Amino acid sequence: MDARYVLIVDDNLELAENIAEILQLEGLSAEVVASAEDALARTAESAPRAIVTDYRLPGMNGAQLLRTLARAGVQARAVVISAYTDSSTMRDAEDAGAAFVPKPLDFETLLDLVRVGLA
Repeated sequence: MDARYVLIVDDNLELAENIAEILQLEGLSAEVVASAEDALARTAESAPRAIVTDYRLPGMNGAQLLRTLARAGVQARAVVISAYTDSSTMRDAEDAGAAFVPKPLDFETLLDLVRVGLA
């Protein structure tokens, strides 16, 4: 397993690619997938050290994805990003073991949270 591998899960591919580019500029290995189902398939092949996921995804949401991964034994730093900042969304993300970062993203905060998982 690459100790610097970060999986980004977001159906907004433009944003996801921007996040990946920023992480790669920081020397991390970043990969983008567009759905929770794609993330599950990818993590079956290679477990990430950190996961950045949108909360609202087609199919299962980001918190459900993180719970499914945890049940499968995937141990990764989790960060949920979302434009929806209502208390139930933030609580669901936190209950799934994730830090929460609202959109529009503060990329420095996001980087700091990902780095914690890679330390």
